[in-house]
Amino acid sequence: MGLVAVGVLAPRVADACGGCFHQEETTTTGGTDSTVVTSHRMAMTISPDRSVLWDQIQFAGNPEEFSWVLPVKPGAELELASPAWFDVLEAGTQVAVAGRTVVCSFDNGGGPGPGPAFGGGSSGFDCGCSSADASGGDLSADGAGGGESSVTAPPPDPVTVVSQETVGPYETVTLSTEEPGALQDWLVGHGYVIPEEIEPVINDYVAEGFDFIAMRLVPGAGVQQMQPVRVLMPGSQVTLPLRLVAAGTGAMTAVTLFVIGEGRYATQNFPNVMIDRTETVWDYADSSSNYSLLRAAALSQGDGENWLTSYARAKPFFSSFADEASETGGTLTYSGRPTLGGAYLGIAGGPECLQEYQRAQDQNLVVVDNCDDEGNCTQVEVGEVGHESLVCAPEADDLAVALTGLHVGDVWLTRLDANLPRTAFDRDLVLEASGNQSGVAHRFFASQTANHPCPDNVSSAGIAGLLRRRLPGGLVGLVLGALGAFLVIRRRRRVTE
Repeated sequence: MGLVAVGVLAPRVADACGGCFHQEETTTTGGTDSTVVTSHRMAMTISPDRSVLWDQIQFAGNPEEFSWVLPVKPGAELELASPAWFDVLEAGTQVAVAGRTVVCSFDNGGGPGPGPAFGGGSSGFDCGCSSADASGGDLSADGAGGGESSVTAPPPDPVTVVSQETVGPYETVTLSTEEPGALQDWLVGHGYVIPEEIEPVINDYVAEGFDFIAMRLVPGAGVQQMQPVRVLMPGSQVTLPLRLVAAGTGAMTAVTLFVIGEGRYATQNFPNVMIDRTETVWDYADSSSNYSLLRAAALSQGDGENWLTSYARAKPFFSSFADEASETGGTLTYSGRPTLGGAYLGIAGGPECLQEYQRAQDQNLVVVDNCDDEGNCTQVEVGEVGHESLVCAPEADDLAVALTGLHVGDVWLTRLDANLPRTAFDRDLVLEASGNQSGVAHRFFASQTANHPCPDNVSSAGIAGLLRRRLPGGLVGLVLGALGAFLVIRRRRRVTE
């Protein structure tokens, strides 16, 4: 991806996200409101030699009033990512619970006969990633000057500007310092608003050897949402810097994390929870399940710092899977395509190299970055596939980036969801290999039923509900009365006989 260097950026007021630091505004009740971040979508690839973090923030307010600051390990590089990447990951791992179709048989005086069919309210379970709009769905930096002295040379600037670039619609700058408080002074001097309670957190990251990437929109970019970015970091990183995120959050923040690695992952320093699927109930009265209630309960139990594994699968991108919540046992499709990888490549604009991905998975090849920045590539070894051969189009390279350093046939995708209180951002998130390396299906039938439509399974209230679905409301009482009279007549006939 091309990165265009720019000169020293002029200071202008900005609020920093990632940490999202912004001016507090007075509310109608006289208090202050500093909430800007409403949710985070993150993805993390973990390989032996390199890790990649994708981030996309959903926030309330004017996009041009926000900027973003992320602590990173030295050597990190920032690149723009495709909105289709998160769209496909989100749609392809979304949980769906269905109810089985039932056909009721009624005693109509002449023997059993088929009644109406009541299904699960599903529409084929296509994930529906729209190829017409890959803009990201609902989701929605600077040099330092020194003084001069006629007597002595000025002291060295305690903050080093490692790099400055324009990445897509963003101005970015990477900063490094070893002096506590220096980064805050630099940011404030260049138009950032730093809450006092966050300054100790920044100092902690400085002491731990982190650099910082600051990013804000280019003036007049016209962006109405935060386009996702990715940060490439050397080494195997299993820690996500959550402490700085507290700067822009409210009472609760929804976080979705997709982890890509050679195995299923879980959280090490936060509670991991699962939903007991034997407790799922399908209600035929309104064609819905109680999964959302079970999910909310699982996430909120205890201190509410839980991470729910809602999806985990081996070979997730180039293998088709039977839909467990399908009467016919059909194959899952994503935007009309049978695999997640095919959906991403199709939406992002580069399906041509799908066969090369499939070959890499079938032969369990490791993806290697065999080309330098000038495009000079070396021959790959046996058992390898070059990163560049998997980049179908410049705007469709997230998948190749995600798989670099991994054996494609051993890749897993794990989805972790949380709804964290602000107090949970007192520590970074550490990942580890899960002790359970079995898959977690995301589309399944409910184990229990409620308001079953067939008379043999429910009380008279259930039958009334069934009739209301079949007949106009004004006829319900008449039909129930006729049904009661019919049953009484039949009983009398049996007694007489």
